[in-house]
Amino acid sequence: MNENLISELTDWVKPFFPEKYSIDSASVDASFRSYFRVTSTEKTNIIMVAPPEHEPISSFLDITQRLFKAKINIPRIYKINQSRGLILMSDLGNDKYLDILTKETLYCLYTDAIDCICKMQNEVDTTGLEKFNKSEQMNEMKLFDEWYLRKHLNINLSDKQLSEIYQCFEEIYNIVSKIPKSFVHRDFHSRNLMVTSKSNPGVLDYQDAIIGPITYDLVSLLKDCYIAWDDEIVYSMTSSFFAKIEKNHNIVYEEFEYWFDVTGLQRHLKAIGIFSRLNYRDNKPNYLDDIPRTFNYIKNTLSKYSELSEVKRVFSEINLDNIYD
Repeated sequence: MNENLISELTDWVKPFFPEKYSIDSASVDASFRSYFRVTSTEKTNIIMVAPPEHEPISSFLDITQRLFKAKINIPRIYKINQSRGLILMSDLGNDKYLDILTKETLYCLYTDAIDCICKMQNEVDTTGLEKFNKSEQMNEMKLFDEWYLRKHLNINLSDKQLSEIYQCFEEIYNIVSKIPKSFVHRDFHSRNLMVTSKSNPGVLDYQDAIIGPITYDLVSLLKDCYIAWDDEIVYSMTSSFFAKIEKNHNIVYEEFEYWFDVTGLQRHLKAIGIFSRLNYRDNKPNYLDDIPRTFNYIKNTLSKYSELSEVKRVFSEINLDNIYD
C-alpha cells in the first residue's frame, strides 16, 4: 500500500474525524480508480481516489446528482477535491451482490435490481447526457479484435477476415441502434451492486452512464461476466422486467428478448477485449478467468438466432466456435 497516499488521505479527512480513525484499502477496480475505507468508532466512510489524468471525476459528480434526485441508493458525497481526484463519501458496506447471490437469494436480489433499473429508466434526468453512438459501440467491439484475437489468441486476421469481422460488428450495431433508448448505468452488474438493508441495492460505479438501449443494464445484470445462471432463470427474469416496461413501448416479448441477446453480444465482445487489455496493458491477470464465461454468452446467442448466421460463420472460420468447450 502506498504510505505516502495514506498519509495524504489521512490529512485530507482529518476535519471530518475528530476522533481516532484508520484508513485501509477497500477495493480496486478495472479502471485507474482505487477506494479506501475510513474507520472510526462512530462510522465508516469511503474515499475514492481517481487520478485526474486518467479518471476525471466531473462525470461521476454529474451522474451522482442525477441519481440522487431520482432517489437511487448511491453513496452520499461529503467532500471533494476535484484537482486531486479525491471524494469522501458514505459507505454502502461490504456485501456485494456477487458475494451474496445464490439460487436461494437471486430472485429477491434480482427483483430489487430490476426495480432499480426501471426506476432509473423512468426517473433519472437524461438532459444533456451523452448518447451511445455508433463510433463508441464500434470502438468497443474492436477491442475484441485488438486485444483478444490479436494479442491474447495471436490470431493474425487476413484483410478479408478483418473486413468480415468488422461487418459483423456493423450488423450488431444496426440491431442495437433500433432498440428504444433510456438512461443506462452501463456497468450494472454484481460487483457494482451492494446488498443494503434499505432501498436495496446500493449502486456504485455509474460515472460512465449514457443514453442507450433499454436492454443494456438488464443484460449487464442477468448475463453478468462474473457469475452465470441457467437460461431458465435468465429469461424468467427478462420476462419479469419486460412486464414492468411493456406499457411504455410498443413491442412484443419475442422482439425484446432478441434485442436483449444482441445487446449482450455487443457488451460481451467489449468485455472480452477489456479483460484481455487489463492483463496485457495493466498487469491485472485475474480478469482472464472471466473470459470463458463471457464468451459462452456469445456462443449461445449466435447459436440461438438464424438472423445471426453470418456472424456465427465468421467466428467459426477463425476457429472460435469450439473455444472453451
